[in-house]
Amino acid sequence: MTWIQGLIYGAVQGLTEFLPVSSSGHLVIFYTFFGESEESNLAFSVFLHLATLTSVIVVFHKDIRSLLREFFTALIDICKGKISFATEERRFLLMVIIGSVPAGLAGVLVKISGLSAVLENIFVTASMLLVTAALMFAIDKIKPGEQTAIDTPLLRTSLIVGLVQAIAILPGISRSGSTIFGGLMGGLKRDFAVKYAFILSIPVILGAGMVELIGLRKSSGYEIELLSWTMGFLAAAICGILAIRLIKLLIKSNRFYFFGIYCLLVAIFGFLVGLGIVG
Repeated sequence: MTWIQGLIYGAVQGLTEFLPVSSSGHLVIFYTFFGESEESNLAFSVFLHLATLTSVIVVFHKDIRSLLREFFTALIDICKGKISFATEERRFLLMVIIGSVPAGLAGVLVKISGLSAVLENIFVTASMLLVTAALMFAIDKIKPGEQTAIDTPLLRTSLIVGLVQAIAILPGISRSGSTIFGGLMGGLKRDFAVKYAFILSIPVILGAGMVELIGLRKSSGYEIELLSWTMGFLAAAICGILAIRLIKLLIKSNRFYFFGIYCLLVAIFGFLVGLGIVG
């Protein structure tokens, strides 16, 4: 892998991980287009996941610190027999925990069933990108809610977002886009739906990274190419931060249809690559 390819892969991962356009879908198409296998880039993929995780931590560091503090405080309270989720911070923590469960179960199910290869078929990916396009057009039509962690039906909203995030395990379905869509459908305020969606990505990114690390331990022969990996990490982290900040701005206006148009075009490109017309 050249440093230019590392830079491209990193930028694609950073932008598409958080923009509602599906990072997994883009990587399936890119690997097919360049004639490479994802397995050959497994170590590099793990590295890029660390970069995108860094992006979330940088943008939401205050909220993450608050959640970590609440987590350990909650453990202490439980040990003392004082179980309370009355505060907004404590309820938000519970929303993150509940919302992470469906995606975790879905990931285990796909891994055990061996469906990964089938789901990463380029035609399946292109079809799922069409679904993402439809979700992006729909987001602009959803009436804005006014709920945050303190006043939302905690279990119902968390499960709605969690189940939608679980579906996003399909390459081509945007995780960020689907969880924002789920949050808005659950009546959350637009800015809170975005924050919830991105913080909810932390357990998913960590889980995906752990699964890839397990696969990496079973593989051999990979080499660390310092320059290309460094360029990829920096590109993924910087583009990830820019993507998150862009979404935080765009959610205040009805402009998500731009992503719908983009996903539609990428889906068409994916079908063309799959058919061998391009690439």
